[in-house]
Amino acid sequence: MNIPTIRSVIRRNLLFVFLIALFAGGGGFYLLLEHAAMDDAEEQARILLSSAMAIRGYTDTHILPNLTAQPDSAFHEETVPSFAAQTVFRSVSAGDNAYTYREAALNPTAPTDRAGPFEVDLIRQFRGDAALQETRGTIDQGGQRLFYLARPIRINDAKCIICHDTPARAPKAMLAKYGPNNGFGWKFHEIVGVQLLTVPVTQQFRSTLQLVAILMGGLALIFAIAYFALSASMEAAVVGPLGALADAAEQASRSTAGAPALPQDGAREIRTLAEAIQRLRVSLAKALAQLSQPGGDTDGR
Repeated sequence: MNIPTIRSVIRRNLLFVFLIALFAGGGGFYLLLEHAAMDDAEEQARILLSSAMAIRGYTDTHILPNLTAQPDSAFHEETVPSFAAQTVFRSVSAGDNAYTYREAALNPTAPTDRAGPFEVDLIRQFRGDAALQETRGTIDQGGQRLFYLARPIRINDAKCIICHDTPARAPKAMLAKYGPNNGFGWKFHEIVGVQLLTVPVTQQFRSTLQLVAILMGGLALIFAIAYFALSASMEAAVVGPLGALADAAEQASRSTAGAPALPQDGAREIRTLAEAIQRLRVSLAKALAQLSQPGGDTDGR
């Protein structure tokens, strides 16, 4: 292997190692920040979902008994826990980056609560696995990335069956408002819908990418400085002295006259090799001098 080849191999290996370190460092940092962003979004989602459940519980305990005691000439939506929780969330959330809370069903009483394609998939997932009590993940919707936390809506309260079994059992005021075609046929212990809370994480992911870009830029600068510094040090300590040794060995193999001086610097192994070549050169010169003298022929003639 000649000196230019050694030089190119060293530089190529250094560049290869630095590129691996750059992308491994950037990728690891991105995964770490992404995991932290998801943990933060999940914590927010659980707090908000707990708030929604608290609104449902308050409605069921304090609002429903009072309003149902009134004459049933009108249907009061405020007595429905899901309506109360969703209304409160809509009133405090606004804009593209708002949190959302929905209780979507396959066959809801109110058309606005009908499940969309993604919510239908979640309901089927919960129906297919009775042990599944919660699922989470991220979705892209309307140009935004959202973290979602979903739980099944299971009919475990007998009071729900009164309103959603058959139109004949439902309150007349509810039939007058919504009609007899929607929100009926529900079964006890059946999963009829999904509670879905979403938290916007678009900005968090954008910030993550910006931080990763800054980190990789800094690493690239550090690696570039280290690359040129190591290349220069390898040139001074290894490649240069090896080149001088190669030239000396080449000339010594052709003639003992005018041999160039061997390098006295470089790595310890290079200096040791130079000293060995110098001793070999001196021994070879002495042997050739003895052969050139009269009587120096060793064959006995």
